[in-house]
Amino acid sequence: MKRRLVRILFTLLTVYIILSIFIIKNTDKYVYIYHEPSNLSNRYGKSEYSIIIQNIKVSLEKATKEKFYITYSQVTGNQSYFGLTLILENLEKKKINKAAFEYIYIEDANTKQKFYPIPYFEIENFPQDQPIWYKAKFYAKFHLLPHNISEINIYFKFEGKLFILKNVDIR
Repeated sequence: MKRRLVRILFTLLTVYIILSIFIIKNTDKYVYIYHEPSNLSNRYGKSEYSIIIQNIKVSLEKATKEKFYITYSQVTGNQSYFGLTLILENLEKKKINKAAFEYIYIEDANTKQKFYPIPYFEIENFPQDQPIWYKAKFYAKFHLLPHNISEINIYFKFEGKLFILKNVDIR
């Protein structure tokens, strides 16, 4: 008798859960977030700032302004910097020679003042988990730029070619 009662209760509970799920799925209680198709730009993955010379394309992926001050144990100091990430792509789908990097510097588009990177740059595979060898990501750090600079020109020399990205908005 007790076993039969437990089986009946278990069956009723199962039916109740299944019906509840079915009813919830068929009601309008869900709030759907709708994104306008215009927000999903056709330009996704394409930089506003890029240049192609012969078979190499250099594109600006992002400009980063980091402002922070460290006070930890005996280490203190201003660790603020300005960073640039560029995507290098061989349009003929040949392997990128990472050793072909020569130099990079930026200049204020208005005053023509030049800024050179701190001795840190990195060229890594793109994407890192499953690299396609004809693309690479270049990253360089600069000292923080003066706050009144709104546009810069980027001078990037790679494989003997000078790539110039003009009037890059960094606001």
